[in-house]
Amino acid sequence: MRRSFVSTSRPRWALLAAVGAAFVAGSIAYSVSAPIYSFVDFGDRVTPLWSAMAVGAFAGAALARAAGGPLGVVAFAAYLAAGATVTVGGELLYERAIQGSYFYFIAVSATQLALWQLPSAIAVVAGSLAGARLTRAENGTNAFLEAAGAYSLVPVLLVAITGPGDPRLLPYFTVFAPAEVHVPIVAAQAIVAGAVLALRSRGPLRPFALAGFALVGLVNVMPGDFTELVSAIRFHWTEYWPQSLILVPLCTALLVVGVAALGSRTRARLVRG
Repeated sequence: MRRSFVSTSRPRWALLAAVGAAFVAGSIAYSVSAPIYSFVDFGDRVTPLWSAMAVGAFAGAALARAAGGPLGVVAFAAYLAAGATVTVGGELLYERAIQGSYFYFIAVSATQLALWQLPSAIAVVAGSLAGARLTRAENGTNAFLEAAGAYSLVPVLLVAITGPGDPRLLPYFTVFAPAEVHVPIVAAQAIVAGAVLALRSRGPLRPFALAGFALVGLVNVMPGDFTELVSAIRFHWTEYWPQSLILVPLCTALLVVGVAALGSRTRARLVRG
């Protein structure tokens, strides 16, 4: 019998795990493709970004179907649609606001952004079909991906300050924020992820959790910092070595696992008491 890597769960947890899968897969795809694409068309980050988002949409839809069935896919598609609406709608409002002014300049139009959402729509259909074929366990948890999904959604809280934002892209915006904003957000992401891991994990925390959440922290900063690092290596390799590529993965892993271990012990005490 084949080993199951996905467990069926309630739709809300299936959605959270799907968001986590999309975040990890999309971030890795973008981090790898953006520096390569810079050799083809220097300065164009739009093409690799939305191509990577389609990779994430495929992974998320596959996980949503395997964990939550058709309802999980519907919920995940709604999440993607909400993000697309914010991105395309925001650009459309901006274009109308500056139309006819002397400062009228558009790097990527709302129409182009709308077209870039189509690969993700196709990827959701393909991912749903692939997810239906995955081997899965009944009534379990996907604690790692659920925690990764919670990690990626924490920056959505910034909308109270900055206004509506695409939840697919908000995790990366904090990388370019000042340290006094960036550090608390990353810490909050790790704490929330650790709490979800403690709540949903059914077994002892194993060493792979450290490596897994080091990866989650890494893909959070890679899309911006890794591209800059590759560019610096090409031209002036001694001038740019981003500390976040070292500090964020390490601190994320330690904080997530620490919070999860504390939460697991507290839960065990409550059960025994």
